[in-house]
Amino acid sequence: MGAPEKRDYERLKLDGNVSIKSADGRRRRFKAYLENISFGGFAMFAKSRRKMSPETMVEFELVTPCLDEYLPGKGKIRHITRPERYTYPFYIIGVQFTEVNKDMVTHLIKRLQARLVSAKIAAELRSKKIAKAIDYIPF
Repeated sequence: MGAPEKRDYERLKLDGNVSIKSADGRRRRFKAYLENISFGGFAMFAKSRRKMSPETMVEFELVTPCLDEYLPGKGKIRHITRPERYTYPFYIIGVQFTEVNKDMVTHLIKRLQARLVSAKIAAELRSKKIAKAIDYIPF
C-alpha cells in the first residue's frame, strides 16, 4: 500500500504550455509543458528550474486548447522533482495557485471532466458493456 495522498484536489491530465517567471521580475521568463491541473494548482515539465526553488512566488500564463484564452495568475512553487526514471534531464514543478481566476479554472476542470466521461462512455460502448449511451449515468 502506498503513502497517503497529500493533495487536496484531484489532478486532471492537461496538455498545453506554461510561460512562467518569478513574481519579483528579476528572473527570466521560461516555458514549460503542462502535465496536470486541479482547483489548487498545476504541475508542469520543464527542461530547467531556472534558479527556482520551493516557496518561490511566480507569475504564469497557461495556454491550452481546452480554453479559448490563456489563464494568467500567480502562484507558489510547492515542489521541484527530477525523476530518475528518464534519461533526458527535466523537472516536474508543482505550483499552488495564490491568485487566479477561479471561474476559469472551474470551467477548465469541468471541460476536462466532461471529456473523461465521454471517453469512458465511448470505450464502454465499443466494448459492448452498455447497450446505448443513455444507459450510462456517470454520477
